[in-house]
Order: sequence, then C-alpha cells, then structure tokens
Amino acid sequence: MPASEGKFTLGAIEILPGAQRALQEAGQPAAAYLYKHQYETPDERIGPDSVVSVFTLPTGVVLYVITDEARLHTVLMTADDARR
Repeated sequence: MPASEGKFTLGAIEILPGAQRALQEAGQPAAAYLYKHQYETPDERIGPDSVVSVFTLPTGVVLYVITDEARLHTVLMTADDARR
C-alpha cells in the first residue's frame, strides 16, 4: 500500500506481528499512527536519513514507525519485534 502525500513518502508499509497484536489489543488503527508519522513529524527530524517516530499506545506498549532513508519502506514494530 504505497503512500506519497504528506511531508515524505512512506513507500511500502509493513506491520510486524508484535505491532499488529499491540494495535489490536489497544483498539487502535495502524492508519492513525502512519498519519501522525507522515504528517506530524517535526520538520527538523525529516532529513536524508531514516525517519523514526515513537508512540506509546493506550496499553503502554511502545510503537515504532520507521521509514527508510530511500523512502521506499515504512515498518511499524514493537520492541518484541526487534528481538526476533
């Protein structure tokens, strides 16, 4: 599902299993966090490198949204996903 509007392009979007589970348990849509990442990221954090946003879900789980430097891929993940 490529997206190209906003402050930068998201590219292909991947939601890792831990993030998918955490979003479901929190009753939150991934789209809300992708929107915040793409449209509300402070301008000083958007440069030639990867763009990383960190959100705390209502359940307390931390959600990471990372867009690579080429703007070809965005991943939603939790710390549990990173450990796998």
